Amino acid sequence: MGKVSAVAKLEVKPGKADAFPAAFDDMFKHIAAHEDGTEHYVLHRSTKDPNVFYMTEIYADQAALDAHASSDAMASLGASLGDFITNVDLDFCVPVKSAKSDL
Repeated sequence: MGKVSAVAKLEVKPGKADAFPAAFDDMFKHIAAHEDGTEHYVLHRSTKDPNVFYMTEIYADQAALDAHASSDAMASLGASLGDFITNVDLDFCVPVKSAKSDL
């Protein structure tokens, strides 16, 4: 089975956007130390709307995504995001082409 990816649009409550990225600090540390199958995990902030963020993720395979999704770090992150998020639009994808890595 090939790589899998996720793309999420995260809408943040007014007044919370500047503090929002710090909510991911522990997750980023966890991924760096424990998730070899997580190849790309990037939080982006919209230049059109400062209360909108995007998360792009690429995993080596479905097992790596499953390990990420079921980790204690993800459970902790999810519990903390209620203070920030008003809406999430999440889509799971299959990456098909990249300029800088093999898919």
